[in-house]
Amino acid sequence: MTIPEPGDPHYSGPMLPPSLSVAPPRRSAGLAPIRILSVSDSESYLKWATQMLSSLPDVEGRVFLVDNPILPTDEQIASAVAGTDWEHREIPVIARSDLAQVIADHSPDIVLGAATGPIVAQVFLTAHTRTNRPALVSGLPGMGLPASGKGMNYRRLMDAFIAHSAAEVAAYTEASTKSQVPCEVMLARLPMLRSEGIPQLKSTTPEAAPHTLVFAPQAKVPAERVDREAIIAALAKFADRNPDSTAVVKMRSRPGEFETHHEQHSYFEILEDFRTRRIPSSSRIELGYGPLSDFLTEGSALVTVSSTAALESIDRGIPTLLISDFGFDDELLNEVFEDSGATGTLADVAAGAIGFPDPEWLTENYFHPVDGQLRRDLGLVATRARAGQLPNRRAALLKQKRMLLRAELRTVTPAPVVSAYRRLRGTR
Repeated sequence: MTIPEPGDPHYSGPMLPPSLSVAPPRRSAGLAPIRILSVSDSESYLKWATQMLSSLPDVEGRVFLVDNPILPTDEQIASAVAGTDWEHREIPVIARSDLAQVIADHSPDIVLGAATGPIVAQVFLTAHTRTNRPALVSGLPGMGLPASGKGMNYRRLMDAFIAHSAAEVAAYTEASTKSQVPCEVMLARLPMLRSEGIPQLKSTTPEAAPHTLVFAPQAKVPAERVDREAIIAALAKFADRNPDSTAVVKMRSRPGEFETHHEQHSYFEILEDFRTRRIPSSSRIELGYGPLSDFLTEGSALVTVSSTAALESIDRGIPTLLISDFGFDDELLNEVFEDSGATGTLADVAAGAIGFPDPEWLTENYFHPVDGQLRRDLGLVATRARAGQLPNRRAALLKQKRMLLRAELRTVTPAPVVSAYRRLRGTR
């Protein structure tokens, strides 16, 4: 089947750059090609989608960004798609009002909701209304624990959810049951993890201080400014003790750019404050931008609270430390790392004493073998879509419409009114 493109006399959709959002499928014997149309809203979801689609054989992937308040900049987009089939390709940006036309024009077997919950809800609501609708698949761009019922509710029209470890499969299967969102939970490896087998520490002198110490921050954790200042202080102490080494805060965005989650206390501002107060060696802490892979080089080490960047670092055999000073719990999104064997204190960060996880933990968490099961699972749900065998969830459709209406009302209703309403309802 030939899919009409802009410029084709049969194309009636929005004027988008021709063929730039589609990557040629990787061919593999024995698999029928499937068409996947992916919609993202932020840098992290775009990275997840393009890396995953690039890893799957016999998939004709089309990737779009939907215009929204956290739309990534050109630089963020370039970093997100680096090393994928979409590198050096333009990613079209469409309005939410164009979703129906884009889906109709490209007739995908699967629509991948690679976006935050409210956007996925809109995408799936639009796709579900089509006759012989496509299969609806979603997932998260990193570690997905703890499993969120709220996230499942936004995705209640989905046919499948992609998880990245056996523990995540179990957690999201339970969350699916509790939230009454029936879906298949598929197991995949995080697409940025490329190691074969269990990763091995590559450092030949683990006792030596790293040449480059990379800190991978997160927008949401730790939430308190004092905790963030303690991290910067530890990096400054490392730089002070190791004049031949470099300490880098690997930023996800520049000032004025947006990420998937809002950051209340930015490390950019904290570091500027440290330098203004002339805290020793704070001037030697660098801010890094671009793909994380550019920083995970020989002689480097990575520290973080709970970022998925830790898994990318481990995948490359780079010394990796999960900061333990703030604890391990659901709120910090790091409970899975507590028994990894790669935890350490801020004093360890300052000393440059960075370890590596236990092989047993790696086997059980995120580094399971890649056996092609995700592609087979997606092929089956695509076949059901083509055959018109997917369920029509009318009740879920109405519930999703009500949820989206409430979300839209919250964006236009003054905050004091919303707060008063929640107090009356007891849902603060």
